[in-house]
Amino acid sequence: MKICIVGPSFGYGGANIVAATVGKELAKENEIYYYSYKYEENFSDLPKENLFFCSKRESKILNKIGKGLELAIKKEFTPSKYMKNEIKDLFNIIELKKIDTVILNSFIAVTIFAEILKKNFPNIKIIGWMHEDPDYAFKELAKNYNTSLSNSLKILDSIVCLSKKAYDVYVKINKDTQVIYNPMVLKVDKISTLTDNVISFTARLNVKVKGLDYLTEIAKEIPENWKVRIAGQGRPDQELEFLQLLEDQKVSNKIEYVGALNGIELEDHYLKSSIFLSTSRTEALPLVIIEALSYGLPVISFDHSGAKELLDNGDKGILVESFDVKLMIEKIKSLTASENLRKMYQNKAMIKAESFKMETIINQWKKVLNS
Repeated sequence: MKICIVGPSFGYGGANIVAATVGKELAKENEIYYYSYKYEENFSDLPKENLFFCSKRESKILNKIGKGLELAIKKEFTPSKYMKNEIKDLFNIIELKKIDTVILNSFIAVTIFAEILKKNFPNIKIIGWMHEDPDYAFKELAKNYNTSLSNSLKILDSIVCLSKKAYDVYVKINKDTQVIYNPMVLKVDKISTLTDNVISFTARLNVKVKGLDYLTEIAKEIPENWKVRIAGQGRPDQELEFLQLLEDQKVSNKIEYVGALNGIELEDHYLKSSIFLSTSRTEALPLVIIEALSYGLPVISFDHSGAKELLDNGDKGILVESFDVKLMIEKIKSLTASENLRKMYQNKAMIKAESFKMETIINQWKKVLNS
């Protein structure tokens, strides 16, 4: 099978890393190509001969004007109208490599490409890989083009989503919907000893989405002999905003920012900590929590849908409702004070981690691809 995985990026970020990792596994039995239509990144060391970038991006200024006019007149705009070069390049890849299956990675790739692909290549199988929480996708991310997103979802040959909550939404739009968890990407042969006074945190540096403002409040109140260590990166403007937040909140002594990590360094980030913290406002199925569970870390998170799914509604970790920072601090202090409590949650984490083994995930993908 000749498959092209299409997304805005193959850089840093859970959805990008997972798409690249699953692609590499599928490449053992298929020809896999990758098309990044927005950013020229290759965080996961994909084979360069199989990785394509957009040759010429559309004008940002003209696009902004066009979208603004359409939005003013119709109250919505159609994203594919402003991505003609990006669409043309994908068509060229399909014809050049004789692609028979396209996986559209993320809601925006689905919105841009699905309908026009189906119209021009009716015999190609098109799969939408929906990484986003559906509420966040429809109400925030795609609020100005809901019609385009809904129409695109309807014509897909299959939708792959990440949680029961997402399934309940998408199956009403397209009956060919199934849940496939993201796999654990890192190789795991050790678990944390739970003896380091470190709370690990891994995320893109998006202050609002990842709740970094909540994190700085929480960091002020953790025990004096504990610290939060953050691994992550973002765009230059996001990193500047984050660093300014640390300075404004005067928490540099409680938060250690180590930048983007991968491989052994990322493994050590988890192994040399004793608790994993998520303060995100929304997540569909966060890869970082999968990683934390796989390294045997007790996980504490606000109760976004991704955490509910991964922590079995609070059985496999601690969920804090309503972004209650004070309650989050209390729960963290209970974990820092009791190694026995941390070990109890470690045991639960290891049970849940079985769900994310690569072999299990790839077999599920094979069924979708071959159906």
